[in-house]
Amino acid sequence: MTAAIPAERVAAVLEEAGYRRLEVPLEIAGLAFDVAGAFVGVGHSADLVIVGDMAANGEKKVVLQIEGIARALDVMRSQRPLTSIIVGPRPVGRNLQALSQVGRILAVEEAADPKDLLDKLSILLPLKLPSGELSEHDIGTGDEDIVPSTDRAVQFLEASSFGKEAVQMRFHEALRRALGGEDYEPGSEESWPEEELVAEEEQLEAGEAEA
Repeated sequence: MTAAIPAERVAAVLEEAGYRRLEVPLEIAGLAFDVAGAFVGVGHSADLVIVGDMAANGEKKVVLQIEGIARALDVMRSQRPLTSIIVGPRPVGRNLQALSQVGRILAVEEAADPKDLLDKLSILLPLKLPSGELSEHDIGTGDEDIVPSTDRAVQFLEASSFGKEAVQMRFHEALRRALGGEDYEPGSEESWPEEELVAEEEQLEAGEAEA
């Protein structure tokens, strides 16, 4: 097992996430940088990601290489954020400070645990939403399947097409019913005609026009 293996584990995760691998030594502004890996984000990320292997190349060399890359990006007036993924021993003291001044640092150590590696690199990876019933529906399409099939839910759904105030009125009626309000008549909520909603909406629009 060689020291390059942790860096390759990182590379595999980045490539699977859609990052494009660059040839090394990495050339920027006419300078060559012999790093363990270099990647650029495509689509979801614009980062230039540098993999530095502290175990294979030594802490001092890794820090100098990353500082040099940051200066070369400044010379080229690059707008790409710089992220350094450090495998092997964690940088400490002045080296940690030097790296943090030029970009984001993600220390993954030996990257031996795949789940732990994904967690440490999560900020660079596209968000994956959990699969479920709601992910198959677009709330904006008005699909009634995403709303519980109860009379109350149907009433709120119908009222929503007339605006926020109509929904509030439905809610207030339901609340009065639950509290046994004097002005509630059994069956009035269910028989509330759609025309009243339209009239309410017209009144609101007229009030806005006068304002």
